[in-house]
Amino acid sequence: MKTAELKNHIIKRVLDTEDKDLLAYLNSLLEKNDDAEIYKLNSFEKQVINESLADYEKGNTIS
Repeated sequence: MKTAELKNHIIKRVLDTEDKDLLAYLNSLLEKNDDAEIYKLNSFEKQVINESLADYEKGNTIS
């Protein structure tokens, strides 16, 4: 299903529902999405991740 089709399908379902709890839940999901910020890693965090990936690629893991 293409994005436009999916949006139209969701809109139709929302318009057809009378379930107040469902509508409140959907609204809360959309509000959370609006408030979401992308976390930016600092240089130390990037370094630790890169070191961890290198260890993993070398097979240095704990099981």
